[in-house]
Amino acid sequence: MTVIYRKDRKVLKRVDYGAAKNSLMGVLAALLVYALVTAWGGVYRAHELETLIAGGAVVLVTAFRLWLIARFDALYGAGPARWRKLFGAGLILHALVWGVMPVWLLWRTGAGFNFFVVILYNVGVTTALGSSWMAGLRVRQLYIVLMFVPILLGLFFYGGVKEWLLVVLVGAYTFYLFRLYRGQYELFWHAVTRERRGEQHERRRDQHAGTDIQLSLVYRLAHELRTPMNSVMGMMSLLEETKLSDEQREYMQAAGQSGKLMLALIDDVLDYSRILTGRIVLSPDYFDLRGTLEQALEAFGPMAQSKGLELSAMIDRMLPRRVRGDRDRFMQVLTNLLSNAVKFSDKGEIRLDVDFTEESDSEGVLRVRVSDQGRGMDTDTLRTLFQDHFLDGAQDAFAAKHIGFGLLVCKGLTEAMGGSIGAESVEGEGATFWFTVRLGMQSDMNEPQKLLSAMDGLQALVVGSAGGALAGLQEEFEALGCQCQGAHDYDHALQALRAGQREQSEFHLLLVDTRERQELALNLCHNVLVDPALRPVKLILMCTIEERAQPAIQRLVERHGLVVLVKPVHRSVLRGALERLLGVPRAMPVRDLPLENAEALERRRHFRLLLVEDNEVNQLVTKGMLAKLGYQVKTFSNAPAALSLLQRETYDLVLMDCMLPGMDGFEATRVMRESERQEGRARTPIIAITANTAEGVQARCLAAGMDDFLAKPVHLEEMETVLRRWLPLGSASDNHEEGEGE
Repeated sequence: MTVIYRKDRKVLKRVDYGAAKNSLMGVLAALLVYALVTAWGGVYRAHELETLIAGGAVVLVTAFRLWLIARFDALYGAGPARWRKLFGAGLILHALVWGVMPVWLLWRTGAGFNFFVVILYNVGVTTALGSSWMAGLRVRQLYIVLMFVPILLGLFFYGGVKEWLLVVLVGAYTFYLFRLYRGQYELFWHAVTRERRGEQHERRRDQHAGTDIQLSLVYRLAHELRTPMNSVMGMMSLLEETKLSDEQREYMQAAGQSGKLMLALIDDVLDYSRILTGRIVLSPDYFDLRGTLEQALEAFGPMAQSKGLELSAMIDRMLPRRVRGDRDRFMQVLTNLLSNAVKFSDKGEIRLDVDFTEESDSEGVLRVRVSDQGRGMDTDTLRTLFQDHFLDGAQDAFAAKHIGFGLLVCKGLTEAMGGSIGAESVEGEGATFWFTVRLGMQSDMNEPQKLLSAMDGLQALVVGSAGGALAGLQEEFEALGCQCQGAHDYDHALQALRAGQREQSEFHLLLVDTRERQELALNLCHNVLVDPALRPVKLILMCTIEERAQPAIQRLVERHGLVVLVKPVHRSVLRGALERLLGVPRAMPVRDLPLENAEALERRRHFRLLLVEDNEVNQLVTKGMLAKLGYQVKTFSNAPAALSLLQRETYDLVLMDCMLPGMDGFEATRVMRESERQEGRARTPIIAITANTAEGVQARCLAAGMDDFLAKPVHLEEMETVLRRWLPLGSASDNHEEGEGE
């Protein structure tokens, strides 16, 4: 069985240089031996021409090998493999000359002095080669064959007992050298492999330890950054509820946006650290895929419109309704790509294309493309777009055209979700980013039958929309069994409507987009609404969120009941509008009853909350949030004092910071749970509040006995949701009534 050894260039270079250096003595010795044989041995006088020919061969081979030695650095630097081939060729030529020479001498002078001198040289030079070029095996074995097989054949056919005895001796030595070379070769590579394995093991161990230290530093840095960010964001949320001038509100919104970007950067740093260390964790669950895509469109639609961009979507109508995957991670990749498209585009359309390919009854591949008509990228930037120049060892990573953590995180997340990510671009013509992810699915393609029946046989006309938006609308109408086509401009649309009335091929639905000319779009709507002949046409106006509040549109809504949809228009809002226009009854989801009324706030005041937080600013922020929600709270800056109070008084809930001086929140919770168990007291809910978002922290909180988890910076909505979960208003009412009875 052939063993393949991993080669190290540095080791091989040292071995090759040693072989070249050691061969110098053998090459010079060859000249000396030849001179001794031909001159002192008298061969030259008896066979002058043959001696000159043999001498010429010896000189040429010697000169070639000396040239290889003298030019080692230049030749080896140009190509190590080429130098080895040349060095091996020199050895083969040397073996050919000195393997044939003893046969020639045996033929011309017999088995005398000259013959034995050459035999001794051959034995010496082959023995020396055994320890000088152990990295090469085949060339050295061929070298032995060419050196001794001609001698063995010559002695065998020369005849005689002495010659046959020499055959046995030389043959045995040849076989010994064959085994010696093989053993030295294997011993050499085993030693090199063992050394490299030891070095690699040490490197891996050091690298693993260094990675753990770096990751720990990243988590600690993120924790330290989140703590003051909690104070900043919390104070700004409280400030937002105060009376501010328009100028102050603009400043505060700008600062709030910067704060959100800072938090997003912290999260990207943490995610990228997890990806580099292979610790990214996914939380797969079933979710509404189309609803998720529509949520992203609604979030980025106003951002695109504020820059004069059109955001449209072409979503496969056969998309499964519910898929199984990590919704948050999927949204993180999608929103990053949409955000970049808006950021780097100044004109044109941003288009989202989504399609799904089933690979089995329960799994498929989702493909998402985000295309823009922005600046585009050059070839060099595109080639290194998803490479981290810091990890590549660039001499000046900051000077390189590198992107932030966003796309690097997207690459790691898509690969973790079983997919890939890439980009296509032409400089000056825009870019297309795409990614794929593997998702489980629930195969449910049923469309709402009532709407399908109402849409059967209808025809729709769309005017003013961009190409991507028109394609998306046509896809949606086709899913409902309705024909849809686009009009060239607003005048042609009106002409098509009137021609349809005359020719009994009327359009039943008209969708007007304000993208090209708002005045012409509104004029078309007015003409359709006031024309008695066109009264059967159902009209939908599509506009931006800023246009929706304009007086001209408001008048059409108030006077004629015009249905207005804010772009980008997606399936949910489109179908809702169609159901209203066609009189299709729609089952409305049950909504939570509003809790922000005076009675709810009054009932919340009967809860007693305890906050354990060492940071004074965070104390102030959290107290402000709780007061806004209607809760009463008492604060402590250390765990022992809070535990002492809990021994004497009863509280409905405890908000516990995990990183406290002295006794931390985990230990304090364990002590409190043990005290409750020993004394038989009711369990008090404890909510962890921490800026540490590393994997396992939430599980550690629950293992310590905490009931829920809030990550800093804490947002008002998240706090309200958690408190409502553990402090239902009914319990406040019961406690209050019991207190009054006592």
